Amino acid sequence: MIKLLPVLVLSCLVFECPVGGAPAAEPQSPVSTAPARADFVVLPGPTNAVQFRLYTNASPDSAHVFNTFDLEAYGERLLQSPGRNTLKGGLATSPSNASLHCILVDGEGANPGSTNNMTVVEQASGPDWRYIGLDASAAYRGRLEQYRRAILFIEPDLFVIHDHLVAKKPSQFQMVLHPPAATQVDDIWRDLRLDLPKGGFRIHTPGTKKSPRSWERVESAEDPLFPGTVTMQIGPTNKLAALDLVTVFAIHRGGEKKDYVFKLLESNNAIGARIHREGLPTLVAFKTDPVGQRASLTGFAFTGPVGVDVFKPKGRGLK
Repeated sequence: MIKLLPVLVLSCLVFECPVGGAPAAEPQSPVSTAPARADFVVLPGPTNAVQFRLYTNASPDSAHVFNTFDLEAYGERLLQSPGRNTLKGGLATSPSNASLHCILVDGEGANPGSTNNMTVVEQASGPDWRYIGLDASAAYRGRLEQYRRAILFIEPDLFVIHDHLVAKKPSQFQMVLHPPAATQVDDIWRDLRLDLPKGGFRIHTPGTKKSPRSWERVESAEDPLFPGTVTMQIGPTNKLAALDLVTVFAIHRGGEKKDYVFKLLESNNAIGARIHREGLPTLVAFKTDPVGQRASLTGFAFTGPVGVDVFKPKGRGLK
């Protein structure tokens, strides 16, 4: 039985203005190496109609569990990070901290500690997108050589998460979520779907024929701690020395039906996805070679940590 916890996000201080305030003249903003200024980061901004908040404080005394997040849309909380107060009753009986984290390595979560906080290592933005890259390696010291988590928001409805993990030895990787009980696993695409009165989501992790990535519902010993939720997990079936996991959160208003198609794309220096929204393609590319100055994915070249190409009917826009 797998013991994991949610992967969820809410709000922060990294970006303080809504997407509409981003300058359009410069495709890539300068990379920043400043540490996180709070216990969480939020994209695209604390006043936006849709928000993704990631908790970065690894201290055992932090208000929220490290590396979990909240997802809010149109006044609806679609995913919720577990607060420490919620978990206090279950922590005493939990055999390990595995259930407290969304990313598990060989069944174990991150190591708590005030020096294990996640730090912001890079930021970039374009006319209609925002990106932040974080380093979570310290919290997995001893098991991972590197753990980078990148979050990309593309207005008005897409969050794309890239988890890059390099282990010290071949390991089992898993991601776990505790979404609302109304969440369903699609029979064909094996993605997660939720439609609440004000808003909903489709969570898809694109894979290849050699590496299928399907969400599944499982029973968890932590289920009683989160009434009204279910446990969902995803991960490779075999042990790997490294993993690049791309997860797309497509948001919609309650009752709204949107058409999405997802395809994973990979090259020797980038990974990403082509996402069709209502038939219009958006290309997302994350650089996987930290040394290279330039990366390319399906002929799309970019120099920053991420590349975004949104097709618009009145002309192709390169950002």
